[in-house]
Amino acid sequence: MAPRKGGPFATLADYIAATGDTQVAIARAVKASQAQISRIVNGTLVPRPALAARLADYANIPLDSFARVYLARLKRRRGQPAREVVV
Repeated sequence: MAPRKGGPFATLADYIAATGDTQVAIARAVKASQAQISRIVNGTLVPRPALAARLADYANIPLDSFARVYLARLKRRRGQPAREVVV
């Protein structure tokens, strides 16, 4: 798996938007399923440490971005303002 050029990007969603890479291609490169990548992008899943490290390396994103996206989504669901969450 070779890291992608560009970035750093704030989140996996930002990486996908900027590069046009697909969830399927990312999943193959990091040995995950497309469904896992989709849930990570949407903030419904925080990946386990090994997968998070592979994704962070591949997409040139901060390792803590997965937790920030998840917590921001959780706050929105609870009706709290969607502000940046510091972990």
